[in-house]
Amino acid sequence: MDWLYATCIFWIVAAVFFGGIYDAETGSAGRQALGLLLNFVVFLGIFAVLRLALGGLGGESAFLRTVWGTVVPIGLPTMLLGRIGNVVFRLAGVTMTRKVFSADAH
Repeated sequence: MDWLYATCIFWIVAAVFFGGIYDAETGSAGRQALGLLLNFVVFLGIFAVLRLALGGLGGESAFLRTVWGTVVPIGLPTMLLGRIGNVVFRLAGVTMTRKVFSADAH
């Protein structure tokens, strides 16, 4: 069930980051799709490593086992998804730039 949570969180946050905050400057549609799939693989890889490393923490407490085994392993790569995404997209041949929004009303 934890993998389902991680998968759902990734696609929701990826839609926000890569659909609204960052813009693909270069790269074909195929390279962009490849970059997104590679981001998904890296995200799940980081989740798996953190889950293995932190999953045993918490001892007898079910709450602390959930925090250390699920919440932290999902939360850390989620917070870093924009930074991870820039690196992975660059490796896939796509240049991502952060959009700049202004409050000017014309």
